[in-house]
Amino acid sequence: MDYKENRLEKLRLIIDELIYSSQADIGRYFSHLYAVSRFGVLLALRRNLNPEIAATCGMLHDIYQVTAGTSEQHAVEGAKVAEKILKEMSMYSDEEIMLITTAISRHSDKEIIHGPYDELLKDADVMCHYFYNTDFPIYFASQFPFLEKERTRYENILRELGFNHDQEH
Repeated sequence: MDYKENRLEKLRLIIDELIYSSQADIGRYFSHLYAVSRFGVLLALRRNLNPEIAATCGMLHDIYQVTAGTSEQHAVEGAKVAEKILKEMSMYSDEEIMLITTAISRHSDKEIIHGPYDELLKDADVMCHYFYNTDFPIYFASQFPFLEKERTRYENILRELGFNHDQEH
């Protein structure tokens, strides 16, 4: 298979170009988007979901923050940007685009339970937040209230993966 015909690699090239051409914090977005993508693949394998769809969701979930430079309504607006990118690629079916964009549009609603890919993306995002720096959630939770809201979800993910979340690091 030609490297450029692989849809994940083609998408990666598009996202890389968007990050490089934006005014965004390049390192932060490379780190976050691709980490969420990888955590999504791990969870997809665990949950018997499509790892390629999970990777795509993760790579695109914060694309609006990259392209617009704001987090305001980034989930809903990001779904629109993702849909445009995926349709222009002509490599994803309409059903796949719907799964991906729905998950992206809902990924900030972490207190509401949605469909399997929506939950997978939310969980992958939470894993990235918590594993960014294992002390970060403990010492900076007062400055970043979303971390405390995500704690229960994080603990459930650890249990799902067979880890003892009460264990001290």
